[in-house]
Amino acid sequence: MTVPFLPRQSASSEDDLTVTILDVGHGNSAIVRDGQRCAVVDAADDTTHAELERLGCTDLEEVIVSHVDNDHIAGMNKLLLDPRWSLGRVRVNADASKDTRAWRHLQETLQLVSDDKRITGILPVYTDTGLPIRVGRAELEVCHPRSLMALSGPRTRDARFGTVTSNTMSAVIRIHLDGAAAVLLASDIDGVGLRDILERRSQQLCADVLVFPHHGGLPGAMNPVEFARSLTSAVGPRMVIFSMGTSGRTANPRPEIIEGVRAAAPGAHIACTQLSAHCQEVGSPPLPEGHLSEAMARGRSASRCCAGSIVITRTQNGFQYVPPLPRHSEFVLALASGAEAGTLPLCRAGASPIPNPSTGGSIR
Repeated sequence: MTVPFLPRQSASSEDDLTVTILDVGHGNSAIVRDGQRCAVVDAADDTTHAELERLGCTDLEEVIVSHVDNDHIAGMNKLLLDPRWSLGRVRVNADASKDTRAWRHLQETLQLVSDDKRITGILPVYTDTGLPIRVGRAELEVCHPRSLMALSGPRTRDARFGTVTSNTMSAVIRIHLDGAAAVLLASDIDGVGLRDILERRSQQLCADVLVFPHHGGLPGAMNPVEFARSLTSAVGPRMVIFSMGTSGRTANPRPEIIEGVRAAAPGAHIACTQLSAHCQEVGSPPLPEGHLSEAMARGRSASRCCAGSIVITRTQNGFQYVPPLPRHSEFVLALASGAEAGTLPLCRAGASPIPNPSTGGSIR
């Protein structure tokens, strides 16, 4: 897929220390940036490439592939083959059970850039390599999988773990900005993988932002409400993001997932990158999108963004969000105002009221 390139907008300050959760539709991609030094975790389409170009990125020091499904790697080849930025290490959570065209193509690309000495190494994504992943003042911590699970690979049944699938082994990455736990990228982790993490790490998953796994879809055999409650309790997020699209192939996030998130974090701000099918039908009149960040966003051209691409910046006073949480809440409020009587956007289910600026009252 090719993202529509918009007119170049002014990039952020060179000194910014940020994580951008990109709106790539049904997929995942995040950019970690300290000035012009960058890392990328997954690249679902050309949106990642376009955003790095907009930012004027020069040093792509770390590239991480958390999971080799197409919605994590489809944009990775263009990223690695672009000669405009220097490359460092590439870390891949390989999966021998997959035999897709996208995965084979990425393997060939990795061999090519390695032969040409464009990268300094291809490394695994395990918890226990003993090697910190740092990009300037940012650190990317691998929380899952541990090598014992990764080396055994997906299989129908494992006596130590249970049923291990490709999703079970998705790499979970926690991003620290200047020492503060900013974002947990949970990839496509399922209930078996979550259990293994929690048995080893207890409450050591905390982060200000949780990018929820599998786009808010079902977590394998585990009860989805319990899965969402357990993960959210362990992370304790201020904000929960669902990276998802409105292509019609799925109806994420699932209501039972939202129920579990709300049970564990009733005050958390929930944001979908694009409008959920639960909240607005495709073809409905677009709403003003003045709240969106300047970052590239796949849903923008079709007015399908909800929060769009979300930028988390480390400041002296903590974390700053773009779009600002109140402005995103106002967008959701406008969405709710146009809904049928008695219906609400899914993210507002069970939430505390937000102010209604037009009436002085509140809405759930």
